[in-house]
Amino acid sequence: MTSAPHSFARRMFCTAATACAAWALAEPAMAAGFPEKPITLIVPFASGGSIDAAIRVVQPRLSAELGQPVVIENLGGAGGALGAAKVANAAKDGYTLLVGSINDVVLVPVLNKNVRYEPKDFLPIGPISSNSPLLVARKDLPANDLDGVISALRAKPESISYGSPGMGTMQHLVMEDLQSRANVRMLHAPYKGAGPLLSDLLGGQIDLAVMVPATALPHIQAGRIKVLGVASLQRQPMIKNIPTLNEGKVVKGLEMSGWMGLLAPKGVLPDRIARLKTALEAALASKGVPEQLTAMGMQVPTSAEQHQFAEQIARDEAKARSLSVKLQ
Repeated sequence: MTSAPHSFARRMFCTAATACAAWALAEPAMAAGFPEKPITLIVPFASGGSIDAAIRVVQPRLSAELGQPVVIENLGGAGGALGAAKVANAAKDGYTLLVGSINDVVLVPVLNKNVRYEPKDFLPIGPISSNSPLLVARKDLPANDLDGVISALRAKPESISYGSPGMGTMQHLVMEDLQSRANVRMLHAPYKGAGPLLSDLLGGQIDLAVMVPATALPHIQAGRIKVLGVASLQRQPMIKNIPTLNEGKVVKGLEMSGWMGLLAPKGVLPDRIARLKTALEAALASKGVPEQLTAMGMQVPTSAEQHQFAEQIARDEAKARSLSVKLQ
């Protein structure tokens, strides 16, 4: 005959086992229900820049795929580090994501020792676009090409200024590389994002800037600024009429490419990352989205590039650490 204590213990064990089994069955269902509330996308630059413009093309399609509102929050400053840090320190639930770039995800944390996060603090969801940046100038700058800028600087050092979205950004590194190759020096004016930088370039407060095509092309086409070249070894398919910066007499071998993508803070569950990845890929393939991004001068990622996003970030981090040694 079973004693009362043994009977009670058995009942408790069965209850616990039943609860565990129910939890195990419920967990996939809970994961399948993600997301259950709005998702916030942090854009780590001021509104008006290329990243902001591109994600606003993707945003409504991403919201439709996820079945929840997708809210954009612009948080500029420190070359993108303020917004990126907010995401790195956010709850690991997949509801706060970063619309990141090579700048804030890789270059700034590698090159700026005061930044308290690293590339490894983010989980890649997928790329959104890539491009090679343009060197542009205020419309009334006397020089009409890079060789002309270099000649003016050699005659009078630091007589020409340039703006960037911040110290250690891709745009800053392009200009540092250019000055090193040409053996000239300019005045550097860092901004909180491409929007305010563009405003000052249009107003003539600065002479030069490195911008992605999405930001620069409408103003180039309208004659408000002029383009001096693209920072690539070959001309780009969507802007074949624009020469590379290497086609002049002085600078050779200058190359830099940028990307933007969606990332989550490290620690978000893999099934949620997979859900977000599927939704992003579907949004990018939605009718009209590739065409709009292409019209901005952006290259939409191929299927292979979508699945190699983590490897791309790793390669860029290795390159950035190599550059950091040279800049010290």
